[in-house]
Amino acid sequence: MNPSNQKECSLSETHIFGQDTTLQCIRAHDHDTRDWIIQQPVCNALQQFQMEHAGIMHARSPYEVVRMRQQGAFFMVTTKGRGRILTDKGWHLTSPGEACLLPAYTTNAFHCIEGIPWDFCWVRYEHPEGQIPLINSTQPVVAPFESDQFLSAMQGMLTEATTRNRFAITQQWVRLIHIYVSEFIAPYRSDDRLWRLWSAVEDHLDKDWDLPLMAKEACMSGEHLRRLCHSQHGRSPIQQLRWLRMQRAAALLVTSDHKIESIAYDVGYKNPIVFSTAFKREFGVQPSTFRADQAGIRRTLG
Repeated sequence: MNPSNQKECSLSETHIFGQDTTLQCIRAHDHDTRDWIIQQPVCNALQQFQMEHAGIMHARSPYEVVRMRQQGAFFMVTTKGRGRILTDKGWHLTSPGEACLLPAYTTNAFHCIEGIPWDFCWVRYEHPEGQIPLINSTQPVVAPFESDQFLSAMQGMLTEATTRNRFAITQQWVRLIHIYVSEFIAPYRSDDRLWRLWSAVEDHLDKDWDLPLMAKEACMSGEHLRRLCHSQHGRSPIQQLRWLRMQRAAALLVTSDHKIESIAYDVGYKNPIVFSTAFKREFGVQPSTFRADQAGIRRTLG
């Protein structure tokens, strides 16, 4: 889907480069056969930090990527120009000096604006089955970031990995990049028990969750869950549940053409009126208005 076409159709799995987009990249494994990465060199040093691939993208329109359920966290730092990233608040226009973390198992979508270059560095983390990921977050994070320093570290890593190929030195560059990412996400990192709980909740938002059931899932008392949740998120467990449901609903409104009643059911609301009331309380507008507004923003900026 080309963003310059001003379409209002729903997002779907997409990977468009365009002839003017170039990249420098390394990958952790040689089993990835996707066209855009298969020619990139393998760097085993990435595996120590659960990185799938990393690099520098020089993106130009019609560059666009959509992953409906990305199986790993995606960290990106804008170094030049501007691009658009889908967050839980809708489409965000990013610029140099800013980083964005898109969590695992959510819709990842970003693209260039016609006529505007967009250069960014990225790290794609794996999500090891049965393990707690090194980079975990239950919500997208967009915040200021030292993009020049990160770009220098990325350039150092790519140069070492692709030309000199000295494993010990490459490993130190990879470690430095992971430290930068870890420091960025540190204020937003969840307690491991909360991470497991909210991961389970997000997998089954349509389930009839209540405090006792969530406490059982987290293997702690309801009172302890309340204290921990307030400490980590500034919300009660029920408020966090409602927040997760609203974020998923907002993403579905932007990225799908599902009826509002169907979206309400998918996120745990059997009554669409109750859902609409909760959505307006969170976002200030009705779901139908939110969907129309986001489509309008996409047409204006796309």
